[in-house]
Amino acid sequence: MSARWTRVPLGELVRAERVTCAPGRIPDGARYVGLEHVAAELGVHRDVPAAEAGIRSAKLRFERGDVLFGKLRPNLRKAAVARCDGVCSTDLLPLRPGDPASAWLLAFQLRTAEFAGAVGALTAGASLPRIAVHDLLTLEVPLPPRRDRPRLYELARLMDEARDEADRLDLHLRELHRIATPLLLGGPPRGG
Repeated sequence: MSARWTRVPLGELVRAERVTCAPGRIPDGARYVGLEHVAAELGVHRDVPAAEAGIRSAKLRFERGDVLFGKLRPNLRKAAVARCDGVCSTDLLPLRPGDPASAWLLAFQLRTAEFAGAVGALTAGASLPRIAVHDLLTLEVPLPPRRDRPRLYELARLMDEARDEADRLDLHLRELHRIATPLLLGGPPRGG
């Protein structure tokens, strides 16, 4: 039988990264992730070239492996592991795990209904509800016993990769459907 899990404040496992980057200082080729690019409850995110994102205000820098947590409207349960380095909306908070392998398990935990309920109790603002960084970092998350961590971290990573691949396949299927439908109905293809 495995040892028991403990509960620890999130701030003991991650560091909030709040390094800002002015629009004119965003590196060429940088990727951008906005709150709208993170799927609610799924842990899937898309990124776009920062140069094409129309960035007009300061953004936060993040690194591959950071957990991007949606602090605006946290009830949507937006948390994803960054697949690249880049900049993100200030509505997302980059969280850098002390143990990089734990990122996928942490992102999974931050998307749970239980965690969302705890966040909701600390959320302020009626029209644009958000959680303060300090409050977020005081919330507790379950921590597996040390000997179980490697396999649980790997399981969470594999689940994240499978979800991400399913999302990519869904996008390809939608595009195929868009192109094929007119052909299958006897008309010319739409916009190729």
